[in-house]
Amino acid sequence: MGGFAVLLAAILFVIALPLGMPESLAQLGALQLVAAVVASVVVLRLDGGRSLPAIGLPRVGAARGLAAGMLLGVTIVMPAVAIAVGVGGLRYGADAGTWIEYAATGFWTGLVLLIVAAGEEIAVRGYPLRVLVERWGPWPALAVTSAIFSVLHGANPHVGGVALLNILLAGVLLGLVCLKTGDLWWATGVHTGWNLATGFLADRPVSGIRLVDAPLIEVSAGGAGLWTGGEFGLEGGLSATLALGLAILIVARTAVVPSRLLERPPAPVRERG
Repeated sequence: MGGFAVLLAAILFVIALPLGMPESLAQLGALQLVAAVVASVVVLRLDGGRSLPAIGLPRVGAARGLAAGMLLGVTIVMPAVAIAVGVGGLRYGADAGTWIEYAATGFWTGLVLLIVAAGEEIAVRGYPLRVLVERWGPWPALAVTSAIFSVLHGANPHVGGVALLNILLAGVLLGLVCLKTGDLWWATGVHTGWNLATGFLADRPVSGIRLVDAPLIEVSAGGAGLWTGGEFGLEGGLSATLALGLAILIVARTAVVPSRLLERPPAPVRERG
């Protein structure tokens, strides 16, 4: 795992050195995705000659996993929005634009967010999660990767204690989805769906970053920041805490697809003599 982290950082440095640090989210996401894939391929080859399906990226079923995960991610955000409106006082109004502009903006926003989510998922819940599961079992692996996921967002704008807690909970949820399905496509879809629903459908910042100004809808009143998350977006408020907690309980008690990753690998048997 240490070797993977060093290799990932080295690839990012080598690519960014001549080109400079990307300014747009799309360019940064593409850089992270390329670095994560290359680092995974190299480390997997060195670790038993394995390939990307070993970390939950099979070619068969990729589109189905992404689509199902995105639907789940969007669904999880809906209770958070309802709580932010009902309890936190978040208010929406009409804005200028057409349905064509709305659809086009949503499509390109989703595409960018898919690239960003794929890079983060492969980097955190790809090889690192699998190797920790093999070494320590699923629950310690979930704890470590979720903590890493939260720390990586610690420098985001407007971040606070509730935000870091929610990102930790999001890491647990995404890790559970990955382990339950044995498929990183599902987790990438959930990650994308969550960000798309919060950043575009709910027209709020995502992890402190304002991604897009969605046509047709406008936030007319910010409400209580403790519940709505304020400038950090829904992830910074208690509405997301409740929604993520509920989602974790449901996913933890649901057998999506039987996965051997939920079982600690048996200890090797040594022969006498």
